[in-house]
Amino acid sequence: MRFSSGITRRANSVLSTVVPGDPAAVAAAVDEVERRSAERWLAPTFQVWEPAPGSAGTADAAGRAGAEDAGFLEGQRRLAALLEARGYTTVAPTRVLWMGREGIPRDTQWDPRVIVSETLSDTWLDAHMGPSAGGVDPASRLVYRRLLTGGSSRFYSYQDGQGVPAAIAKVSLVQDGDATFGGVYGLKVRPDRRGAGLVRRIIEAMFHHAVRMGLDGVWIQVEERSERALALSAELGFATAARYRYLTRPT
Repeated sequence: MRFSSGITRRANSVLSTVVPGDPAAVAAAVDEVERRSAERWLAPTFQVWEPAPGSAGTADAAGRAGAEDAGFLEGQRRLAALLEARGYTTVAPTRVLWMGREGIPRDTQWDPRVIVSETLSDTWLDAHMGPSAGGVDPASRLVYRRLLTGGSSRFYSYQDGQGVPAAIAKVSLVQDGDATFGGVYGLKVRPDRRGAGLVRRIIEAMFHHAVRMGLDGVWIQVEERSERALALSAELGFATAARYRYLTRPT
């Protein structure tokens, strides 16, 4: 179970890597999630994985495509069926898109308007929270900061003419043995700058940096409703590795 004061769906959801074969045990586990969620005035939410059309199977902890795990997917299917029978509905179906080391472009240019930092600045955090940033209380702001700074990360921002972030993204670095992978999160463009190609510039800067850091692969997660983002990701060379959705029920 993941709880973080209701900030972000991912950080307030359950990811079950092993689903018991006994239906009664699954039901009891769901009961416990519902109880703990109710204590926090949160809607019980489960992240459920499934194969995606054209995918190479499920994705591992670093987001990489791997051999399809029939047992894992069957457990996810049974969990989803139980939740749907209880009235849970699907929100935010998402694709995990993957690019291996050999696919990362080696000739992208670094746009000087893209700034990268190993630390989370207040300016980047404000851009992440959006127009409501000024009204976020200090405690919630601290939760945001803790969520964004867990683990090794790089924070990218595309600066406009006034030095204010017009687009941002975060890359989380994951170590797996001798290999290092990068996951792209929090990719946002300021509303008044959408349609100006800033997502491409941010991602190309990430490619440039990924080559120099020697990353073994990069993944990005895109909601299926974002058709333009999916099309751009495919154009840039990302391929579908897996799919997940959230199942939730209002309190």
